[in-house]
This record gives sequence, C-alpha cells and structure tokens, in this order.
Amino acid sequence: MKTDSAVLIVSHGSRSSQAFAEFNQVVKLVSNRYQKSIVRGASMEINQPDIPTAIKELVEQGISQINVVPYFLFMGNHTKKDIPQIIENQKIIYPQLNVRIAKPIGVSSLLADILIERADELV
Repeated sequence: MKTDSAVLIVSHGSRSSQAFAEFNQVVKLVSNRYQKSIVRGASMEINQPDIPTAIKELVEQGISQINVVPYFLFMGNHTKKDIPQIIENQKIIYPQLNVRIAKPIGVSSLLADILIERADELV
C-alpha cells in the first residue's frame, strides 16, 4: 500500500502482557479492515512503541498525515490533555507533519450491544 497517511491507535498501556497482546490484536483487526492508510498502535506509557517512537517511525516511512485515534472510552484527562500535549511536542519536532486527534470511543449503541452480549454469555 502506497500512502502518506496513517492511523495511530493509542492505548494507555498496561503491565499486563495479556492486555498488551489484546490491544495489538485490536490494532491488527483495524489494520486488516481499514485499507485507506497504514494502521499502527502506540501506548501512552509502559508499552512500546510509545507515541513519540511510533510517530518517528511513521515519519521515517514517509508519512505526512497521522490520524490519532484514542483507544479510550471517555473524554478523560488522557484524551483531553495528555495525548494532545504529546502530539503538540511532536509537531515541534516534525513541523511538516499534519496530525489530527479523533474523539475517544464514547457513547455508542455498539458498546451497548457488546455489554449485552457479555451479560448473555453468563446466562
């Protein structure tokens, strides 16, 4: 795939290797289904790559547009403050880079469907 754009899915990060593996599975699922651009994962802390490392790697691949998608449920401190600050710092390093940050997952009927499915699994 020849593209100059990427989707960077950002998780919090976890000390749990199982949680990190599951996040990577989600990134792979998105990558397999979203053919418009490169899809990568990054973590705010603990796991690698962190956001600056992932952005550096994408820039080195010729990426000039990164759409950051927080893998967070709600608009908390990480999505309101921390991720935007990390991105602003990266824009100083890579002034040619266009980075946009999507809203977190938020409220969705799809989430209700998942919660109902999980509850039904216990019946």
